[in-house]
Amino acid sequence: MAPSSITLNVPYIKTLHKKPYPAISPSRPELSQAGRTVLVVGGSSGIGFAIAKAFIQASASRVIITGRQQNRLDDAVSRLRAENVAGTVINALVTDMSDLESTEKLWNAFRDTGVVIDVLILNAAGFGKEGPILQAGLESTWAVFETNVRGLLDYAVRFHQQPEGRGEPKFLVNLSSSAAHNLTTDNASPTYGLTKNSGTLLMQMIAHGTDPKDMQIISMHPGGVLTDAARSAGYDETTLDWDDENLPGQFAVWCASKEAQFLHGRFIPVWWDVDEIKTGEVRRRIESEYHFLRVGIVGL
Repeated sequence: MAPSSITLNVPYIKTLHKKPYPAISPSRPELSQAGRTVLVVGGSSGIGFAIAKAFIQASASRVIITGRQQNRLDDAVSRLRAENVAGTVINALVTDMSDLESTEKLWNAFRDTGVVIDVLILNAAGFGKEGPILQAGLESTWAVFETNVRGLLDYAVRFHQQPEGRGEPKFLVNLSSSAAHNLTTDNASPTYGLTKNSGTLLMQMIAHGTDPKDMQIISMHPGGVLTDAARSAGYDETTLDWDDENLPGQFAVWCASKEAQFLHGRFIPVWWDVDEIKTGEVRRRIESEYHFLRVGIVGL
């Protein structure tokens, strides 16, 4: 949710985007999701909905979205089916990422019906109270950990433990935030920043011990999109020069491709041009600097 400007001090990236562009287009054959089943956690609105739409455009065989409210899921499915020209099967399931019983029921249903998830998009998040953590207190702060950290681990473990699918890698895309690292400006809810940092580090550590040819893991910063959650936090059209929601939607499809394998375990913002990432200074630093684009301590 936390919006940010794209005026970043990154001299190694010259091309920044606010809207979709050809290199991440779901229509590219190299990004085809044909034959894959995609699970978008938190896919009923905003960025999650845009991601689900992009995977449909990329010809995924099945797209499953989850959320906590049946009416919002029903509306999302209706809108997705109206745009579905690829014959994708679209399903919606009510579940709560912070509730272990709810997620166990979800994954048991997949097992019992023979559904194997090929691509997992971790988009749902809790935001927590504004103000200092000590004022928010233990119960409120830990509740956000249950969604933004424990929930990620729960889904990642279940995703990895599935039976073998089509003999291809699994793809896990985690939606992080600038709040995970930009602790001075994105600090209205420090609990949100703390847990997004922890969740991103968790994905990074899982990736460290996982072969990307088995399960490719990338965390992405989805940009500044005027979502319902952003509106609820008091933002409107005049607050920022917002990004097109289809930019993170299509970028997520690119992250679920073999083209992005070199970013395994890294954190990458959607604004950066992927052709430049693949061939320029970013690629050189990724190959030569283990800590580049990873959560860590600056200066040591």
